[in-house]
Amino acid sequence: MSTDIGLAKRHSRATLLFLAPALIFVFAFVAYPVVYAGWLSMFEWDGASAPLFIGAGNFLKLAADPVFWASLGRNLLVALSAIVFQVFLALAIAYCLVRIVPAFSRIFLFFYLVPVMVSEICIGLLWRFMYNPYFGLVNAALKAVGLDSLKRGWLGESETAFLAVVVVMSFTYLGLYVLLFTAAVRSVPESVYEAAELDGAGDFRKFFSITVPMVWDAVRANSLLAIIGSLKTFSLVFVLTNGGPSHASEVVSTYLYKMGFGSFQMGYAATIGFVQMVLTALAAWVVFRFLRRKEDA
Repeated sequence: MSTDIGLAKRHSRATLLFLAPALIFVFAFVAYPVVYAGWLSMFEWDGASAPLFIGAGNFLKLAADPVFWASLGRNLLVALSAIVFQVFLALAIAYCLVRIVPAFSRIFLFFYLVPVMVSEICIGLLWRFMYNPYFGLVNAALKAVGLDSLKRGWLGESETAFLAVVVVMSFTYLGLYVLLFTAAVRSVPESVYEAAELDGAGDFRKFFSITVPMVWDAVRANSLLAIIGSLKTFSLVFVLTNGGPSHASEVVSTYLYKMGFGSFQMGYAATIGFVQMVLTALAAWVVFRFLRRKEDA
């Protein structure tokens, strides 16, 4: 008995020893920054002088900040577009690659994955060139098909800047979800599709009645990834428009950056970041519960 207890203790020590690097990393780069951001959100601080304690002042200011709420609304729109134009579109494309044109699946996967392999900064700069109102490819294509009336400064006009950014995001991240769903669709047993074909089911029916239910775990995981990524998106917006013009394409992360490193309101920026983290975690939990309930149903 004592030998078993001693062996269990040695195993526990060995387990803690192997877990120690990961635990130290999580504490140093996740737990501590979150706690520090929560502490800093109760202060007014410019990054240089002594912090001034103001309690819930930053949170009250945030609650009445129209730019923040407009930015958060755009993040939610980005998340919605990610679910439709990244996750579910990627699932449909993956089904086509695996079930309809399997001979060309590797070629198409390569082209879908190119944006994923390229830096987001490079992609943003490339799309800025494409959106250029004078020599950009988008306006040139519109002119070539006789749609000169639709030519405009896509990133410089309040009416089109945010839409232009969402289009870039959809093209950039679509390939990642196509790859993930391709692996999930290939895991569906061939015998299930063969049985459906004997019953006269076409590709449309097989997609919704077989593929979607059998890869629902992948749908749930990818939806969570898309929503979390959408709520903290930064790079593409920063490179393409920097939140402009006049906050027309502002999202929470770019607004946080401007408050912290533009206006040097470090305490207020910490408040924005802390609230963003809480809302992202809450949104992920709600979506997870909803998709879990759909799966159970």
